[in-house]
Amino acid sequence: MSALAGVFDGLKTMGLLQLLLAFVACMAYVLAQGHLLGRVARRWAGATALGSAAGFVTLDRDWTIGVVLIAVAVAGIGSFTAIVWLTTRALGIDRPAAADAAAGTGAGAQPAASSGEAARRPIGGAAAST
Repeated sequence: MSALAGVFDGLKTMGLLQLLLAFVACMAYVLAQGHLLGRVARRWAGATALGSAAGFVTLDRDWTIGVVLIAVAVAGIGSFTAIVWLTTRALGIDRPAAADAAAGTGAGAQPAASSGEAARRPIGGAAAST
């Protein structure tokens, strides 16, 4: 129980710089893992996440508590990602609209559209009724 108490004490004594480094590490990690950015930008985000996490651990009173907090943050982000992925699979919205149209399973089984038109379709591949 003393190890857990040490983690909570470490959370209580964090300074503003440590909180900023933790925030930057988490956000940069999310950007590095997602496909929102290009390949080079994802590498920069990964390097930023690693550097911020190292700074966070360095500024902590006990480095082992800092490592545990970083590990919990990475596990939390991974758990959130897994839950979102499972939810999209369960709801059936994980397939792009162009794949539905090409397979003939979209609403009305319309022919495949250009990539620009497919990007503007609502989730589920349903054609816009205008």
